Amino acid sequence: MADKILAFTEKLKANPTNRFHRYNLAQAYFEQNDFLHAQKLFTECLEIAEDWMMAALSLAKCHLALEHIDEAKSILIKTIDLARKQGHDDPLEEAESLLENCSST
Repeated sequence: MADKILAFTEKLKANPTNRFHRYNLAQAYFEQNDFLHAQKLFTECLEIAEDWMMAALSLAKCHLALEHIDEAKSILIKTIDLARKQGHDDPLEEAESLLENCSST
């Protein structure tokens, strides 16, 4: 996994405006349970494109993993709105389920 992080870090350094390298690096950190690094990068993705639904969903998952429930709820609500507007059924269901689980805790 460290190789994946290194590879995407190098790609991002070579092309810092490529938002997909940033997203893929964030995903690699998330997969390694480094939620703080992933959170920072997913936040940057949303600063680049505020309607990036998958970045929003992933950021919410980081907040959940870090037990930042209020932040997660807020981002999940945004994710649900984006998923509806963009017609993404599976992420919509996932975000709704995650939000419901937040509310029951």
